[in-house]
Amino acid sequence: MDRLYSAWTELLAWMRSCARERGAEFVVEAHFPDAIYRLHRELQLPTTIMSASLAFPETGERFLTASVSPPWARDRGIELRIVKAHVYLHLHLEEEGLVYEGRPLTERRLCQIAAAAEKGLSPVLELA
Repeated sequence: MDRLYSAWTELLAWMRSCARERGAEFVVEAHFPDAIYRLHRELQLPTTIMSASLAFPETGERFLTASVSPPWARDRGIELRIVKAHVYLHLHLEEEGLVYEGRPLTERRLCQIAAAAEKGLSPVLELA
């Protein structure tokens, strides 16, 4: 199994944890097409989730979305999107795990990003 998808699975668990902490809703947005259509090749990944979001439970409005490239993509990666701030954060996989702006992404840091996203702020300013 590819390290990227192991890191993705961990990120999804962190998102669920942040959602519980913040009273937000964790929403599965999309599954890998292979998982949906059951194509002739078997999906060899730890999850079928391709994108997910955190949303306000009252309105369902998304404030943070995350997505991972499909296994057949040439340049694979994980992206976080701060919906109201129109900011895209491209995460890179390094030896120590997922990295954003040269610093490891931890569950705590993801929850800080989610807190900024809830307010519609760029986490770049919040975490500086």
